[in-house]
Amino acid sequence: MDNQAIAVLERAVIEEIENLTANEESRGSENLLQEEVGEESRSAGVSGIAAVGGVEVRSYGHKVPVIGPEVSCRNVLGLFQRQPELPCIVVCDGDHKPIGLLMRDHFFRHLAGRFAADLFYEVSALRFAQTEPLICELDTPAGELLDQALGREGASFYDGLILTDKAKYYGILTVQDLMQMSRQLQREADEARQAAVLESRDRIIEIERSIEEVTESAKRSLLESERMNGLSGEGRLELEAVKASFTRVLDMTRSQEKQVAELLERTKQISSVADHIRSLADQSGMLAMNASIEAAHAGEHGRGFAVVASEVRKLALQTKNFSEEIGSTLGVVNRLIQLTAVTASSTAEEMAESHGRVGNADGTFQALVESARTVEERGQEMFRSSETAAGRTRSVLGELRHLASLS
Repeated sequence: MDNQAIAVLERAVIEEIENLTANEESRGSENLLQEEVGEESRSAGVSGIAAVGGVEVRSYGHKVPVIGPEVSCRNVLGLFQRQPELPCIVVCDGDHKPIGLLMRDHFFRHLAGRFAADLFYEVSALRFAQTEPLICELDTPAGELLDQALGREGASFYDGLILTDKAKYYGILTVQDLMQMSRQLQREADEARQAAVLESRDRIIEIERSIEEVTESAKRSLLESERMNGLSGEGRLELEAVKASFTRVLDMTRSQEKQVAELLERTKQISSVADHIRSLADQSGMLAMNASIEAAHAGEHGRGFAVVASEVRKLALQTKNFSEEIGSTLGVVNRLIQLTAVTASSTAEEMAESHGRVGNADGTFQALVESARTVEERGQEMFRSSETAAGRTRSVLGELRHLASLS
């Protein structure tokens, strides 16, 4: 039913009311209103305020007349007549607890009939009240209150919502009040979203700055890793050259050791030959001595032979002396060769040990090269990851800036 039809109904009912005596109307209306619960003012900071952000349910409430269940329809009509803007009246029991809600248009539809005055004027107005209205406590969150109001179906969707304070009547909320509350909630939600977007943007900017620092650090680490990898490779090549040189020196030392051993053997053979020469010189001296004796026995005829025998004896003596000198020299040479052999053997052992150490160092360098290569690969991965993260951060930051510009 539209507003014009409701107005027609109201005028028809009001004409009936005007026929009643003024005293009767005044007397009935004086007993109509019960004591209203709470203060009329919408003071803030009172306990029991339900708020989401800055939305206070109390601040949207309206005070409307309260009647008892025994009040007649005639008196309710008088109230609506005196207050043309009154949307509804609340019916409460003796404890000020709401038990019904009389909506203006609904009430007038029932009393606009031809025989309504005879049938209903003296009947309790509770008969035409909504006995199961939506009732919410003041401390109900605004969002929950709106959900309950929007969840109503049928004609009751446009009815008022009764507010209570500890189950006692406090006030009502009209559909217009609910719409204003919803608009305020939406405004606060938009402001909160804007603040969240701006805060997220600031944090993303900080994250972007940190990622840029990480990217730069990763880039430097990558360059150092590449440099270390190159130096490790060069060092391993140098170490391989040293190892090859050690191998050649070790082979030469072992060859020299063999040659010294062979030279020592040759020296022994020469010493043996010198011993044989000395023995032959001794034998020649003995033979020369025997020849001299025989020449002396021969007298004048053996004189020439005696001279030869004497020369032979001298030659044998010189040969013996030479052989002894050779033996003495060979002895010195033999000792030197033995010392050389010992030194060569020790050198060979040291070279072999050094060769082993170089081999171990080569293995260590190989592991170092592999480690440097691994570090370089991981540095490349970290650099790529930081670049990807930076790109995504810039994308998110762009979206946040776009959202901020739309707000």
